[in-house]
Amino acid sequence: MTDSFPVFVTCLPGLEPFLLQELKHHHIEAQAVPGGATFEGNNETVMRACLWLGTASQVLIPLVEFRCRALGELQRKAMELPWRDWLLPRVPVALSSRSRRSRVYHTGGISERIYNAIGTAFGKDPLLAKDNDDIIANVVTRFHEDVCTIYVEATPTPLHRRGYRLDGRKAPLREDIAHALVLASNWSPDTAMLDPFCGSGTIAIEAAGLALGLPPGRLREPALQHTARFDIEAWQELQSETSPREPAAPIAASDRDKGAVAATKTNAERAGVQHAIEVGQYALAAQPWLEGTDTPKRGAIITNAPFGVRVSKSNNLLPLYQTLGHRSKALGADWSMMILAHDMRLARRTGLELKPRFTTKHGGLSVTAMGSLQPDEA
Repeated sequence: MTDSFPVFVTCLPGLEPFLLQELKHHHIEAQAVPGGATFEGNNETVMRACLWLGTASQVLIPLVEFRCRALGELQRKAMELPWRDWLLPRVPVALSSRSRRSRVYHTGGISERIYNAIGTAFGKDPLLAKDNDDIIANVVTRFHEDVCTIYVEATPTPLHRRGYRLDGRKAPLREDIAHALVLASNWSPDTAMLDPFCGSGTIAIEAAGLALGLPPGRLREPALQHTARFDIEAWQELQSETSPREPAAPIAASDRDKGAVAATKTNAERAGVQHAIEVGQYALAAQPWLEGTDTPKRGAIITNAPFGVRVSKSNNLLPLYQTLGHRSKALGADWSMMILAHDMRLARRTGLELKPRFTTKHGGLSVTAMGSLQPDEA
């Protein structure tokens, strides 16, 4: 069993710069690749990445890569892998396969051959994961142009599923996109932050986690716990490095929908950041800070305003965006804006000078983070 091994961290397209920024912050030297980043790691760096990365989707450990043009060849080569170094016989296995432009294209057949190879290594058929299993080992096989790569996933669930959002309300924003929005805004935790269309509270909760110094993966089970590589001492040492702090500036989240406000409060409590977020039920024009009531001097509006595609489809949203821009300007030059936009026509209706920060996919739609110009860009 080697001490170091290659690691592939995936993210949504467009989030790669922020993923690299996070890896560098946690002293992990990585190289950018399409859809993520790679680095040479060990048990400790994999657990650190799974605990602290807010813009990552998966942490995958590639066991092998080889050319392959037949299912029989796949099984022979898969049988040579050190499965006992990675998997535990008592942990159910989930098999995921995908193939693009390859002679081996039957994903069911690919998974069957991997299943047979694991069974040969342990001398018995592995347990297959069920929907109600909490701890599973994900084995991922990818074919691309007759090249096969077999991975073990470092966590049973994707990293963007933090564990605090059981009530997502309508059109919920993925946690990793919310995290990227906060990073792209250049918001500083010593200034105020407002989301006037909070929905289930994801943006405010991600911002509060950053302000409080809490790791995004704090509610998940330890990474690698489902594998033979798990190191409890390394995990406990990582946990001891966490230094929560008190919020330095207010964070506010509001929505006109009563159910959304209730969901935000519940999710914030589950995330352990309820004391750092002021949650209220207000329409945009009635939001106290936007009305000029006890408005902090410096801050950022970071929000996922209605797109008019999946929610309130028939509504005319142009006046709403116009109001958002008008109220934002009234806050003064010490306030900035970061908005997730699907329709650039709506974003322009704010009347604000906004620059694209990243473009990605959200719910099958192409969306762009539009942020206020920084001083060096004006």
